[in-house]
Amino acid sequence: MNAFNQSELGALLLDREVAPQEMAPNELLDVVMSRHFGTDYQPIVDVQSSEMLGYEARARFWARGGRPIDADKLRMSLRKNPLLLFHLELELKKQQIADFPGEGWLMLDLDMDSFFAGGEGTDNPFLNLFREHAWSDREIIINVVQNHTMQETLRTQHMMDLLQHSGTSVALEDAGLSWGMFSLSAFLDAAMVKFSSRALLDMDGKAAQAMVDWLVGAARKIGVQTVMTGVDTCAALEWARKMRIDCVQGRLFSKQAMQVH
Repeated sequence: MNAFNQSELGALLLDREVAPQEMAPNELLDVVMSRHFGTDYQPIVDVQSSEMLGYEARARFWARGGRPIDADKLRMSLRKNPLLLFHLELELKKQQIADFPGEGWLMLDLDMDSFFAGGEGTDNPFLNLFREHAWSDREIIINVVQNHTMQETLRTQHMMDLLQHSGTSVALEDAGLSWGMFSLSAFLDAAMVKFSSRALLDMDGKAAQAMVDWLVGAARKIGVQTVMTGVDTCAALEWARKMRIDCVQGRLFSKQAMQVH
């Protein structure tokens, strides 16, 4: 590995981040076709034992010269070209799976629109990719990313059904916090529910504690794992331990993360 990989170089240039909306169409195309993307593998840690259970693969993008591009904003810009976004997400998932060196959980973020651009049946290319690694030592878990609107609920459930029938587990992002509605059926079908400690900070303290207490209790009764993201301090870790949350992610553990390019 080079002294500085693209992700590390990007970290040095965070104050010079490129806004996708300021990039010309050919520059956005160059990011995709020249494969200017990589992955940070962020640890997922058991709260009680501190055991490393796996990693979540977080995409990183950069323009020519190594200047970083905000991943969420890039995907938003590419929504105008669904086929290009589909191609990017599929190639990114192939890379993230191939480069992952460990065992245990490998959590991959997957945008629902990108997934369905590959078709709504069992021949979806994403499903074919995930089937190749189903029931192996490396358990792939798909973190469903959606637009949080009520119209998306049925599509979310259909996506989860297709993934699970192909042998792939599913995680729900920010369940009960930023979703347009809380889907009980999706909650029951998920292997994990995730929520952000930063989103909890925006809530009244008592309300946040009551919501997490209910969510953890309900998840435990039906065998669903809970994961709190954005754990950047020892105080946040202690709060997660007190609330009986199963797993955590965040910068507190980032020194142990692996980076590839």
